[in-house]
Amino acid sequence: MDKMQEKYSHFHMQMLTADGRSVNFYKKNGFERAVKTQPMWIYQGDEH
Repeated sequence: MDKMQEKYSHFHMQMLTADGRSVNFYKKNGFERAVKTQPMWIYQGDEH
């Protein structure tokens, strides 16, 4: 997180996609779900 903030702390918004297992980590570091957003994708892989 420190490394990421070195590069992006001056941005007014930082967004990321957190896998279910990492959500709590990012919450502890100040991230929260954007008000009415829903994650969406077009995905053609086979590992999920």
